[in-house]
Amino acid sequence: MKKEVVSLPIEIRESKGSKQSAILRASGFVPGVLYGSGLGKDKPQLIQISALELNKVLAEIEESTLINVVAEKKTYPSLIKDIQRNPLKSEILSIDFFAPDLNEKVETPVALEFEGISPSEKEGNTLIKIYQEVEVSALPGDLPEHLTVDLSRLVTLDDVIRVSDIIVPKGVTILLDSEELIAITEEHQEEEEPNLSKEELDALEKSQAENNSKTKDTETE
Repeated sequence: MKKEVVSLPIEIRESKGSKQSAILRASGFVPGVLYGSGLGKDKPQLIQISALELNKVLAEIEESTLINVVAEKKTYPSLIKDIQRNPLKSEILSIDFFAPDLNEKVETPVALEFEGISPSEKEGNTLIKIYQEVEVSALPGDLPEHLTVDLSRLVTLDDVIRVSDIIVPKGVTILLDSEELIAITEEHQEEEEPNLSKEELDALEKSQAENNSKTKDTETE
């Protein structure tokens, strides 16, 4: 399904380089790039976005969501193409926006939304999601935010959900073979207790006793 297009104000920046990017981030902005055939006569632009505004928009959209990027009174419908994050923090280091030609099809991943609990799961079986997203082709304006996977199809362990079972909006094509598996259920496997010999059990109990003794000694120090 599609939602109303959201807008994100950005600013054109002149400065570039790692030092300037670090200064931008310290000031509450995220450096980025805006490019693509949808810019028309405009050239690719170095941009900066309020980190607060960007995080707010990212919380509302999916990877395939078309965003109205607004710069200097011009609006460019765009897709997020790349986000660089600090692996130790939630901070966004940089972001790239791609402005496509709205009359040309694009290829992009679309998230799968698994709906409901299957009858097979209710019988105690385990759901296996083989894909969390699929690559699709569509005009930018036709891109869905997600595709729904109806889990009610999984009634028994013999049932499967394939690409062909996913209902897609008009103008959208999934770029996977129609017979590709999307989800199945498997019989729940109980974790087996390790089969230890008497000697191994004695050694394990001795080790646990020694660890408990060390813990008590540490607490009394």
